[in-house]
Amino acid sequence: MDEDHGGDLEELLVDECWQLVRSRSVGRFAANRSGASPLVVPINYLVDHDLTIVFRSAAGTKVDVATQGMVAIQIDEVDPLHHVGWSVVVEGLARRLHEEEVDVTIETWAPGAKPFVIRVTPTRVTGRRIRLDQIDTDERGYR
Repeated sequence: MDEDHGGDLEELLVDECWQLVRSRSVGRFAANRSGASPLVVPINYLVDHDLTIVFRSAAGTKVDVATQGMVAIQIDEVDPLHHVGWSVVVEGLARRLHEEEVDVTIETWAPGAKPFVIRVTPTRVTGRRIRLDQIDTDERGYR
């Protein structure tokens, strides 16, 4: 049963999207794979001075599909207790660089060497925020 709790779904301005993206370091990288479902994986990233998104990777599927067309990076925050959140999607073209070509320090959570640097040059940045009227919940967020 869907209940309308009121509230707003707000489209974010591009500048606000970048502010939110810069405030985080973990997102989801998405790219199409030929003959398979899209690849969607978590990444640690940084926003470079030229408003590109940069992340490191080991060799593998992520590096292989990164330069085969459009990619997307999604960053979000959700507060299930208060029923609010935001999401930003950065779409663009990616190119693969070798570690020695780029001087970027990105803290990666996954272990192992990450010799490849992927730089995503945005072609579109969109975001939304949801703010719902507060509903009565207990301390766990349940009604």
